[in-house]
Amino acid sequence: MGPLFGILAAFAWGGGDFLGGLASRRLPTFFVVLVSQASTLILIVPIAWASGQLIPDSAALSRTLIAGVSGGCGVLALYHGFAHGRISVVASIAGTLAALIPVGVTIIGGEIPSLVRLIGFITAVVAIIIVSTGEGEHPAVAGDEGAHADASSGKALGGGALYGIAAGCGFAGFSLVFSGVQADGILWLLATLRVASVSALLLIAAVATLLRKRAPGMEPIRDGAIPRDGAGRLRLAALLVATGSGDTMGNLLFFLAAGLSGVAVAAVFTSIAPITTVIFAALLLGERVARRQAFGIALAAVATVAIAVGGVA
Repeated sequence: MGPLFGILAAFAWGGGDFLGGLASRRLPTFFVVLVSQASTLILIVPIAWASGQLIPDSAALSRTLIAGVSGGCGVLALYHGFAHGRISVVASIAGTLAALIPVGVTIIGGEIPSLVRLIGFITAVVAIIIVSTGEGEHPAVAGDEGAHADASSGKALGGGALYGIAAGCGFAGFSLVFSGVQADGILWLLATLRVASVSALLLIAAVATLLRKRAPGMEPIRDGAIPRDGAGRLRLAALLVATGSGDTMGNLLFFLAAGLSGVAVAAVFTSIAPITTVIFAALLLGERVARRQAFGIALAAVATVAIAVGGVA
């Protein structure tokens, strides 16, 4: 069952990220991330309380809080990249870096990677360069009503790629910190992740307000972005809740996969999460990229799987 949970986690993460990308093309990124993550926090805390699970020790909670901040910042950067660039490009860069950086840290720490993982490492670097520097096609994308104007401009890919890099660093930080957490009480860990990410977002908003600065993704909500009719608002609310739920469900399924088959095996199957986001964008939005970038995205997918599958020498 471990591999199955890992695959389901990948699709939950990929689907949640895709929905977050859709919402971020209509609403400010900061608003999307804050509301979607806060909505799942409201849901998960009562469930954790009712479950009767023991609250993890302070060491596990501390690491989870740090991981939650890093992961929350990663999500914010990812969705902002989706709003200002191609979902397929940003997701590929973020996912590849999320797998690449932890391996690089272990190499620096003295661990000798296997040949497969080393090849994957080198391939990932090449793939990121190709995807980040290529110039994509920019057709009108279905569902882009109200999207940011620069999401389809030639300059958007560069900005989107930068946010993809930032997101990958945030997710890598999440993996590096959270991999050391060993505790029961999965639901409390999920709740702690959400408390950390929402608190970090609120802190960013407070600091920006005090400094009278507008951080990326904190632009005012445009007229017409929020539907005036009740049915439209309900659909938008459902989209935001589904976005946060996809991320939370992905975390839960990953915990289950890791518990049944180990973190290493779970990581192999969840490494396809960015690929699922790319597939959703291609099938449902009709996104197209230049051939060079398409090659880079395929290369990134291969590199990510190689890094996940390859062990140490």
